Amino acid sequence: MRVSVIILNWNNWKATIEAIESVHRSDFEDYDVIVVDNASTDGSVEKIREYAAGRIEPASNYLKAGRHNKPLHLFELSEDEAKGEKFNRAFYRKIDPDRRLILIKNRKNYGFGGGNNVGMRFALTVLKADYVLLLNNDALVTPQTISKLVETAKILKAGAVTPKILWARNPRLIDSAGGEYSKNGYSFDRGKFRPAGEFSEREEVSTVCAACSLYSSQALEEAGLFNDGLFFLYYEDTDLASRIRWAGWKLIYEPSAVAYHYGGKSTGGLEVSDLAVSHSLKGHLLCAILNLPSKYAPLYFVGNLLYALYNSLVRGKVKAVTRGYSMFLSVLPMTVRERRHVRRKISERDFSRLLTLKWRAF
Repeated sequence: MRVSVIILNWNNWKATIEAIESVHRSDFEDYDVIVVDNASTDGSVEKIREYAAGRIEPASNYLKAGRHNKPLHLFELSEDEAKGEKFNRAFYRKIDPDRRLILIKNRKNYGFGGGNNVGMRFALTVLKADYVLLLNNDALVTPQTISKLVETAKILKAGAVTPKILWARNPRLIDSAGGEYSKNGYSFDRGKFRPAGEFSEREEVSTVCAACSLYSSQALEEAGLFNDGLFFLYYEDTDLASRIRWAGWKLIYEPSAVAYHYGGKSTGGLEVSDLAVSHSLKGHLLCAILNLPSKYAPLYFVGNLLYALYNSLVRGKVKAVTRGYSMFLSVLPMTVRERRHVRRKISERDFSRLLTLKWRAF
């Protein structure tokens, strides 16, 4: 089984090399590390080159012991070259997984979904990966994470498997134990800031966090990749997880696999910016319209309105809310068309079985 790990970088090379380093300590034998740079302007590409040459060490406390032996063989590709016609796969395969690194340089910032899609297409069409692991650059895996995720995916024939993700700033607390998708359109990380010992049972969940989740290539072929024509930031992972469920695949939370997530380190506090408010408001509605049964429409429209009122009246982000609705209306016709094309192999009753009803705490 072959796993391609996709790490998206945008103006945060320090976090990215820590994520790379954690993957290179994996006990899994057949993996790729693909860094996709979303047109960074902070010199990230040059810094990643220096890291591959052995001139930069990762700074994380989690990685101080047993530093990997560098240098790495760097396969540097433009976005066009990543289509794979000239990639020397035979030579690439001769190099040990922990001694090689692929860097794909995008022409512009395509957002989370669009940037990851470039890496996933390369992994699926050129490297012929059986699974794709999406890993935020502010997340770290343990040596056993990939092996345990793959084992569970194989046993249960899952469309996606997500680990117990601990909060790296305080690993006694959970960051995500799989996800919940609510009938009002909001998605939540289960167990957020609960003690790390909780959520100790493997179980099926209604969504997964793309900060660290393993996706079956077959599930992606059936459900599609991220819908980057509609989503730039936020809810693209819930949309993809929902389409995987609609296509008849299960999403599994595997607590024996552990990862760490800093949260906010890759976005520099983006969560409270105008950009975040606009895209979160837009993404919430788009994802709900695309995937939730229509009987839940009153719930998710009310939920969205509450979010808009909170940001307008309490946070004073009237322009951001107006921008969010403007973006939503501009893609609404495309969204309605896309809803018709979602491949539905299960009934609405089956899909609703795992949905919760939980109101967002602003």
